[in-house]
Amino acid sequence: MKEDQVVNTGKRAGIEQVSVGVVGAGGMGGMHAQNLQSRVAGASLAAIADVDADRAGKIAGKNVPVFREAVEMIRDESVEAVVIASPSATHAELTLECLRLGKPVLCEKPLSTTAEDALEVVEAEVELGRKLVQLGFMRRFDKQHLAVKEAVDSGSIGAPLLFKGWHRNPHIMSSMATSESVVFDSMIHDLDSVRWMFGSEIDEVYTRGMSTRPDLEGAHDLQLTQMSVGGGLLATVEVYVTAEYGYEVGLEVVCESGTAQVAPFDEAVVRRDAMQYQRIHTDPFARFQPAFVAEMERWTGAIRNGEQPDGPDAWDGYAALVAAESCIASLRSGSPQSVTVPERPTLYRGEGLGVVR
Repeated sequence: MKEDQVVNTGKRAGIEQVSVGVVGAGGMGGMHAQNLQSRVAGASLAAIADVDADRAGKIAGKNVPVFREAVEMIRDESVEAVVIASPSATHAELTLECLRLGKPVLCEKPLSTTAEDALEVVEAEVELGRKLVQLGFMRRFDKQHLAVKEAVDSGSIGAPLLFKGWHRNPHIMSSMATSESVVFDSMIHDLDSVRWMFGSEIDEVYTRGMSTRPDLEGAHDLQLTQMSVGGGLLATVEVYVTAEYGYEVGLEVVCESGTAQVAPFDEAVVRRDAMQYQRIHTDPFARFQPAFVAEMERWTGAIRNGEQPDGPDAWDGYAALVAAESCIASLRSGSPQSVTVPERPTLYRGEGLGVVR
């Protein structure tokens, strides 16, 4: 961190409203911007940055400034906190810029496209001495996932033994699909869920995959990962990004004397014409919209109160990427791969939603 860069590490309790700038006006950035405009109390949309100014302008409306350069927006004095929803390769660099300026940042997953770059973010935050980074692992704010987590942590169904997860998307653009992107952009959520549910790091992964469509040119759109976790627990995760039928995320945790699982659907069951129907989501934003709002409210609420965010942090983003890189290595080698995470810095050992013990 350069000597001439001033970092604000002081607390600012009692802020009535947090002015948030959003980097990226695509699907994720647009969703966050709209939530800030109308669904999150105590926060407002201060600015949007996107290389496509016209697209950003349509979301921003008349009174919200639009920037073409993300760094320019981040440095703007009217922007107190930043949401990063730009392409994954930009995440680490932009997060580091926020840290240099002492601005809280909610960074969408993944924290970077390499564990090495993510570790640089962790080291910068450790040097700062205060947590300012929260990762967009929104499942931790989903009421069904939270209910499963509560049941597991309560001990009422015995100690956890096995995590079983599935993550299906209806389609993915063939021009954007690679075996690696399935891991970094989709499975990364599931890797974080395993760590969060078990409260332990992943020790080993074994990932196998297959290509189900000729237009994907060999990219493994269906992947299955087996894991050992915390020195004795087991996990399996299936990710299928061209499932066609809809969008579905589910998990079951098997414990010594019972199980807890996310309900497959929360829509009404309709019977007609001698058939039974239940609508399945096709849009992840619709499925997790309440979680996205809760995530934003929790994050901006901490900022207003001068507190460090207690959601998934930079360490969680880094540890998930270490596991993701091992999954890719396993996919390429056809053999299990160990996952080696260094000792967690003291900054990330406190109690909070994002803690892995």
